[in-house]
Amino acid sequence: MRTYIQLFRRPGVTPVIWSQLLARFAMGMQTITFAIHLQRIFDNYTVAGLSIAASTVGGAVSAPLLGQLMAKIGIRPVIFVCTVTTPIFMLLIGFFPISESFAIFMSLLLGLCVPPIQPAARAVYPTLVDDEEQRNALYSIDAILQEIIWIVGPVLATLLIAFTSTEVPIVAMAAIQLIGGLWFISLHYVHDAPIPRSSRRLGMVLKYPIVRVMILVNLLFVGSFAALEIGAVAAVGSKQAGFVIAMLSIGSVIGGLAFGHRIKKASALTKQLAIVLIGDLLIFFNATDPLWLGVCLFISGIGVATAFATIGAIIGKAVALDDTTEVYGWIGAGQNIGYGMGAAIAGFVVDHLSATHSFGFAAGLDGIAMLVAFLAIAITPSFMNKEKKD
Repeated sequence: MRTYIQLFRRPGVTPVIWSQLLARFAMGMQTITFAIHLQRIFDNYTVAGLSIAASTVGGAVSAPLLGQLMAKIGIRPVIFVCTVTTPIFMLLIGFFPISESFAIFMSLLLGLCVPPIQPAARAVYPTLVDDEEQRNALYSIDAILQEIIWIVGPVLATLLIAFTSTEVPIVAMAAIQLIGGLWFISLHYVHDAPIPRSSRRLGMVLKYPIVRVMILVNLLFVGSFAALEIGAVAAVGSKQAGFVIAMLSIGSVIGGLAFGHRIKKASALTKQLAIVLIGDLLIFFNATDPLWLGVCLFISGIGVATAFATIGAIIGKAVALDDTTEVYGWIGAGQNIGYGMGAAIAGFVVDHLSATHSFGFAAGLDGIAMLVAFLAIAITPSFMNKEKKD
């Protein structure tokens, strides 16, 4: 814990961490809120599903574009425009769903305008911390906060819906998005961060082999989460699936705190993905028992936040600072594509085969991600020394 205590004593770390958490928190509430809201309005799940898919597609398209735009004109103007625009689309979906097509189109625009907080924050981190061990710990904290967003966000949304209405969490999301985003860009640690402006054309960062590897690993890795979630719901029911999925996140938080700052060798990512795969494979001993499923996903979770932390550290060390916002944008696009692909294929697998086959699909994606990381060890930076690659 000493590493984390020393980390939060560094100037700028605490406000940047908490402001970016608040600025991203609405995303943890969004999916379940709009799914329930639109289902109640249109009395079907098709519109809800299409709206969520449209938002995911929008996010996948805009992530690298906004990341590259931040690299050219700076963090503040891009996030300001997105921060004041996103709540408008949230409120339009919540209070003016005049037709099914309107709701889907507004969801697409919402996805296109989601503020690129995480790419911006990860570009700022290296300017706050110069010690490599503390920087790795900072990436670990970032990955843990991502898990907290997806644990607390859906729970808060469902509680607000249960005791009030679906409109209340929508208003809450809009307010949280606005306050968090404006707080984040108001920090001088963010808008005065010494990040060089990039003169590269969009997509030039993809020439780095390690960037392509990290995008592919993220696509496969996040796709496996979607398959696990759908498989869990089909295997044990929606109520018990909540417990099961929470165990994955709890394991991730614990693993991130315990091991996220201990990244040393270039093989670290391969080993972390191996832990996730072991948990996935253990599921097959009793795939329909919620308690066993929870234990297995807890084991998988131990490798999740540490893997995300390692990916962040790899990009931070292997890529020039002026290219990091675009790179993280491409990684975000890969994650969106992976989640949508994983959910779509897993749904088909469950409908035509079984929930157990969906777990097999998830394990397959994790296994391929681990293999990709293993084959890329030769081009993956080591963290045993202080030197940074250009």
